Amino acid sequence: MKVALIFGGKSTEYEVSCLSAASILSNISGHEVSCFGITKNGEWFLTEASADEIRSGKWVELDNRPISFDLTNKAFVVDGKAIEIDVAFPITHGRNGEDGRLQGLLEMFDIKYVGPGVLGSAACMDKITANRLFESVGIAHAEWFSVVKGENCDTDSVREKVNALGYPIFVKPSNAGSSVGITKCFDDSELSAALSLAFENDSRVIIEKSIEDPQEIEVAVMGNEYPVTSCTGRIVSSNEEIYDYDAKYLSGTSKTLIPSGLSEEVENAVRELAVKAYKVCDCKGMSRVDFLIGTDGKIYINEINTLPGFTSISMFPALFIAAGMTYSELINKLLDYAIN
Repeated sequence: MKVALIFGGKSTEYEVSCLSAASILSNISGHEVSCFGITKNGEWFLTEASADEIRSGKWVELDNRPISFDLTNKAFVVDGKAIEIDVAFPITHGRNGEDGRLQGLLEMFDIKYVGPGVLGSAACMDKITANRLFESVGIAHAEWFSVVKGENCDTDSVREKVNALGYPIFVKPSNAGSSVGITKCFDDSELSAALSLAFENDSRVIIEKSIEDPQEIEVAVMGNEYPVTSCTGRIVSSNEEIYDYDAKYLSGTSKTLIPSGLSEEVENAVRELAVKAYKVCDCKGMSRVDFLIGTDGKIYINEINTLPGFTSISMFPALFIAAGMTYSELINKLLDYAIN
């Protein structure tokens, strides 16, 4: 197949997208791959960069060829010629690449692609929308409420609601990507700064009660109408308070435990909830579903990542590889789901 590997983009997760793309390029086999690099400014290029050049970010310094968009003929064009594509593999984490916008562009061009569609991508990227969908089918989430800039963001009224929840709390942008703009607050003195940071990243903010000393559990889900799950994995973050962007992708010091060590009963319950969440959010192809398990044993969903990391330390590929699937087989499976 002719595969367009799309990476980079106008996102706070640009660097990890490059890491994921480099890993895929190093492991994909049996296909003709064209690499579409998107700069931090949103410029599209066809690049012949190596995996190492993509990983380091040096691909932008090469003699890349600009990509233009032929809306009439629904084609990506380089040097006046349309690029033949059977399927796209977007590995564009975060805003502008994982939130339905890129998926919408690919839909307009009639190009099949890996990962959830426009609706699933947009719904899962937005924490407020995702929480409402989870609640609609009875999937538990930490207690939460939303704050909208210009409507109900008066600090005193927010503080009153926070006190009803009880500290500590998390203050998060509703739609910003991987742990970006998130603050854990322990008392009222930290609330104003946390709200300001969150509003720098989005006009809608979610405030949720912290689960005491939770186990952070992740499940990889793959498929379309009949999704399958991996075993569960457990995250031990290098950041004691927040499993943030650096802890997830850059520090290399967070630990993953595969399998997670849950009892069979809890393991099965988590996997069943992962599929339930995947379906209610209209996910397709792949996603990673993240949970928290409290000290009381209650299972809470945290979020769904529709284009999870594919780096050397990423949980999604590691979970399926642990089940005996090779990295290359996993890539081919995802391409098949996209075609189907």
